[in-house]
Amino acid sequence: MKKIFLIALLFAGMVLACGCTEEGTTPATPTPVPTAPATTTTTTTTTATPAAPAGALPVALSSSNPNATLSLDAGVLLVSFHAAEAQEMEITFANVSQECGESNEFSMTAPYNGSVVFEIPQKDEYLLNITGTGAWTAEASKYAGGETLKAPLNLTGNGTEVPQALYLEEGQYLFERNETGEASPLYLMRYENGSFLMDTDQTHVQTEFGVLSTETSRNLTVPESGTYLLSVIAGENPTPWTVSISQANETTSA
Repeated sequence: MKKIFLIALLFAGMVLACGCTEEGTTPATPTPVPTAPATTTTTTTTTATPAAPAGALPVALSSSNPNATLSLDAGVLLVSFHAAEAQEMEITFANVSQECGESNEFSMTAPYNGSVVFEIPQKDEYLLNITGTGAWTAEASKYAGGETLKAPLNLTGNGTEVPQALYLEEGQYLFERNETGEASPLYLMRYENGSFLMDTDQTHVQTEFGVLSTETSRNLTVPESGTYLLSVIAGENPTPWTVSISQANETTSA
């Protein structure tokens, strides 16, 4: 009896074991996790405006920023200035090697706006320096002549300035001024490229009178037809001046 009971008990254990193996446990199905919708990002590209290269024109100067180093091609430099009060002023322009340069000195007896020009003889690095004993501002730019005046003509002004450009035919002219001696400004006639219109001996500018000269006129020889610039440098500003330019065989009424 015991043997039969043990066999039966063993058989029941085997069936139970087989049942557990066949039915097993079904793995749980993962619950899907909601995915957030994709976000589209728009990138805006901003194109910056390139800054003007160092030493480019135009350039602003002032009594608190009186110097500029400029990389320039050949041509003519125009310096326009405003003196805010009575003062002494000097404007100097030269290449960095100091091989060539110009300097103008004058004074203001009141607030004054004026202009000067300088030749840029070749592509190079140049130094522009302005000194003053009071407050002032200035701007340097390439000279653009625009429309020209033709002889015969009368020119009037009020101190240091660059009048409208002139167109002169090749030939002989009479250059006359009203003021003489120290009361007269310095008149400097230039070619369109800024170089001076010198006399045949290359000793002085044709329109240049001596500081104490009492002459009222000069013969002016124009070697070739073209555009010319007249730069007027007055010792004191403002101060009135008048000049006339006429062909040698003509007269010009004042």
